[in-house]
Formats: sequence, C-alpha cells, structure tokens
Amino acid sequence: MVTWRVGPGAGERPRARPGPSDYALTRTVLRFTISLRCGGVLAAIIAAVIGEGAGVSRVWQAWVLGGLAAWAVFFAARAVGRGLTFGLVAADTFAVSLVLLVQDRLVAVDAVVDETTWAIMLASTSIYVAQLALSQPAGLAMAVAVTAAYMTGVPAETSQVRILFVQTVVVNALMWLLRRGGGRADAIVAERDRERRQAMVEAARRADERHHRSEMHDSVLATLVMVASGAVQGGSPVLSRNAQAALDVLEEFSVSPLTGEPPPVDLGERLEGLAVEMASLVAADITTGGVPLMVPEPVAVALTGAAREALRNVACHSGVARAEVRAEVRAGGVMTVTVADRGRGFDPSLVPGGRHGIRGSIRERMLMVGGTGLVDSRPGEGTVVTLRWPHG
Repeated sequence: MVTWRVGPGAGERPRARPGPSDYALTRTVLRFTISLRCGGVLAAIIAAVIGEGAGVSRVWQAWVLGGLAAWAVFFAARAVGRGLTFGLVAADTFAVSLVLLVQDRLVAVDAVVDETTWAIMLASTSIYVAQLALSQPAGLAMAVAVTAAYMTGVPAETSQVRILFVQTVVVNALMWLLRRGGGRADAIVAERDRERRQAMVEAARRADERHHRSEMHDSVLATLVMVASGAVQGGSPVLSRNAQAALDVLEEFSVSPLTGEPPPVDLGERLEGLAVEMASLVAADITTGGVPLMVPEPVAVALTGAAREALRNVACHSGVARAEVRAEVRAGGVMTVTVADRGRGFDPSLVPGGRHGIRGSIRERMLMVGGTGLVDSRPGEGTVVTLRWPHG
C-alpha cells in the first residue's frame, strides 16, 4: 500500500541552521546575560541597602528592589527555558526603564552628584543585556531607551550619561565584530563540509562503477565464455538463466552509465517504488512534502537501500505489518528519511557488533555518501530509523 500525503508547510523555504561559531556565541551570550541580569540586580540591592538614605523613600525602595529581584529570577528561568527572545529582552528594558524614571524617589541626590548610584549600574547591565542578546538595530534601540529613561529620571546633573553612550557604542561594535567573524568561520566550515560530501558522493559513485564492472565480468563475460567454449548446449536452462542475468546487467548499464556525472533523481519516486517492492512483506505508508526531492544517484541508492533494510527489519522482527516512511528536507537543507513502526521494539545496545543489517546496510551505507543513520528503539515502544544526508 502506497499513500502520498502533502505535509504541513510544504514548499516553505527552510531556515539555515546556525553554524558552530554562531551556536557557541549564542550559548556564551546566554550564560553571560543571565549572570549580568542577576548579578546587576544583586549589586543594586546591596548598594541601595548600604547607601545613604537622605531624600530616599525606603518604602518605594523596598518595593522596587523586591520587584527587581523577582524579575531577575523570572528572567533567568525564562532565558534558560526558551532562550533570549525579543519579548523577554524588551520586557527587561521596559522594567529597568520604569525603575530609572522614578529614581528620584530611590536614589539620594548626593549619590548622584558623587556618581556612585546603583541606578547607573542597573542601566549599564540593561544596555549590555540588550546589545548582547538582540540584533544590532534592536539592541541599539533598547540601549537608547534605557539611556533616555535614566536621563529623564535622574534627580541631578551627572556625567554618567556619557558612560552609557560609550558603553552602547563599544558593545554594539564588539558584537558586530564577533558575529561577522563567526559568520565567516561558519561559511568556511560549511564550504569544507560541502566539499567533503561531494568527495564522498564521488567515492560512492566510483564504488558503484566497480560493482558494475564486477557484475559485467561475473555475468555477461562468463556467459559468453560458456557459449564460446561449448560448455553448455544451446537449449540448456543454465544458459537461459545466465543469459537473462547478463541482459539484466546490460539493461542496468543502459540507465546507469559508467562515465559522466549522473543526473539527480527524485527520491520520492524511488521510495514509492520501494514500497511496491516490499508490499508482500510490509505495508509502507509514504509521506513527502509534495515536492520533488532531488538528490544525486548514489545518495538515492544509499537512502533507498537503508530504508529497504529498515523495512525488512520491520517485516522480520517488529511483529507488525505496517510502517510509516517520511521523506522531507528539514532546516538547513538536511534530506531526512524516517522509517517508523509501532512494533515490539528492541534494545540497540544488545545487538551484536557483527550483525550486518544495522551496521552495514544502514549506518555504513549512509556514511559512504556523507550521511548518517540512527536507530532509536526501546522494548515495547517500536523503532524509528532516521537517515540524514546534508542536502546541497
């Protein structure tokens, strides 16, 4: 049984995956930003408690600092769970700006003149958070908003505003340099990966050529030698079988030439043919994104062969007669084929290392074309085989 479905989001252009440098920078910024927010609020609370209280409303101060502490905890938890989203950073800028607008009730005028207020520390950390977490235009806008709030709410003239402007410019320039350098490094790595995949595909094509030549020797030439030497009679069934095998090999050569770059093929059509081929053993429900999935011939052979082995395992070991096969291009252009069943499952760690099915027919087959094969299964929970090839 073959069922073609159009999955959700068909035709959408996948977003590029972040490269290793971008990923490392994002993780570092996340940790540093959480430390800045929590450390900045803690430093502000300590400075407010030990500072002079002339002209300061301790009630206002207690409520505001308590709210800041609660916000810092929420900010850290949210950032860890969902990352530094625009909404979270914008909310942080808004909360800090509100505090800065009422700092005339929270900060002593003498402290402002002496340039030792905790409000300036809070403003600085907010500028750092926005610049580190957001894009340059968005981070710059947030920094300007914080600086404007500080200038509006400060109860006396101070030169600290210049420091906020300098921090804004310096951090903005630093993040531009880091992101630009990381982008260039990721581009170099991506190009090298592409060249490596091309080399592996070419190696697989040459291996396929050697296989064809071996088949030519073992079938066509062997049959001709048998006829020429008179080893068999004209009506011999052995000769008929060998001749048919030789014709099959020659027909394969006619559609798979030994020289030249083979044209890309539609993986979806190959999987449809595989489902028909395996129909007597297992029913395969094929799902694609509704668009041609063009890949090089060696890659199509590897993906189809690995999927065939996965379906054969379903028929032999799962205890069910149906499997789901999904082919799609995921984020970053990764061609992905999954073969899933709801059978009895197994523990992959208990499979002997010498078993050829998983190791040779799935994993090594994918490695030959620069891809990966992953088998995920648990007793009683079915099995999912995931085949990935970095498309393009």
